[in-house]
Amino acid sequence: QLIFMEECIEAEGQRWHLEHFCCLECDVPLRGQRYVMKSGRPCCRTCFENFFAEPCQACGDPIGADSEEATHQGLHWHARAACFCCSLCRKPLRGQPFVFHHGRLFCSETCSLGQDASSTTSDSSDSAFASAPSPDS
Repeated sequence: QLIFMEECIEAEGQRWHLEHFCCLECDVPLRGQRYVMKSGRPCCRTCFENFFAEPCQACGDPIGADSEEATHQGLHWHARAACFCCSLCRKPLRGQPFVFHHGRLFCSETCSLGQDASSTTSDSSDSAFASAPSPDS
């Protein structure tokens, strides 16, 4: 009596035949490769970034598998300081309380009203809300 043992891999609490442990999009074998689980199936990192990665609200780039992500009300940001920050004064917001107003992030009510907390003059124009790229991007 012959006993044939098929090669299997355990991943994500499931067992897979090696030939079936492939990217759900492009079918590339994933044995020994880094992958992301999507809808209960493994996905190679390239396909994840091409088809499933959410765009960052701040910079517009996809939030890759290696990037930390911040989310609020269905919107997504890279968790890095340059993206997840106050729309007015650019203060990083990771781990900080924030105000969400008209789809934008602010560190305080003062900034959400268009007044930089460090400024002593009031600017009533809407120019404070213009989305200009930050000098460090």
